[in-house]
Amino acid sequence: MIIATTQEVSQVMGGVEILSPMGLTILTIGILFTVGVPLTMILRGKKD
Repeated sequence: MIIATTQEVSQVMGGVEILSPMGLTILTIGILFTVGVPLTMILRGKKD
């Protein structure tokens, strides 16, 4: 079994700086889905 340290993982995975344009875009999309989808389901609901 291979166990990687966090430093090795960060070098392999890279990542996105959160204040960069791409980071803010990903953050905005995440918030919209996290809040928007459940809110839409609650407000529209099932109309019988």
